[in-house]
Amino acid sequence: KMIKVIFTIFCLAIISTNSFGQCVPVPNANQELVALNNFWGTNIPICRLPAGSNNAYADRNRGVVLADQDWLDVIAFNFGSFAATGILAHEWGHMIQGPYNGTAAELQADCLAGVFMRGVGLNWQAVEQFAMANAFAGDGHWSLNGHGTSAQRVTAARRGYYGYNGQIRSGLLALCPLSAF
Repeated sequence: KMIKVIFTIFCLAIISTNSFGQCVPVPNANQELVALNNFWGTNIPICRLPAGSNNAYADRNRGVVLADQDWLDVIAFNFGSFAATGILAHEWGHMIQGPYNGTAAELQADCLAGVFMRGVGLNWQAVEQFAMANAFAGDGHWSLNGHGTSAQRVTAARRGYYGYNGQIRSGLLALCPLSAF
């Protein structure tokens, strides 16, 4: 797992841009890019990670989301296309939530992904695809600096989706608190 983290950090620092230092877009994520930026009122690019990175990552310092298109395709194949949409929405959650880390921040990002999915009118099957991908990727045991257990991640995504009814700012903080669900 440590090798994957080191490789991902290396990729983020060096390979996510082309030889001219520009963001290389994730080819199949343009629709999500537009929808996420419109919904959250942001202007955040999605830059491509190299194939085999098997990751998506919010880089708040650079103001970008990075993702491995091949990995997103595998997620979509295994769980449904909206699981990949939910992963990108989760990373947007990190971009808008502020400088927080740890399990509470991960679960809040899952909840905010559910908010996005409901807010743009995706049906309940969409959030369930994302919830099932989260169940698969959940931590085996709770830890302070993890992503949350499978049950916590599913609960957070569903809470955002089923609880969202147009609330903004403080209403979103109440719906998706920075806490371990």
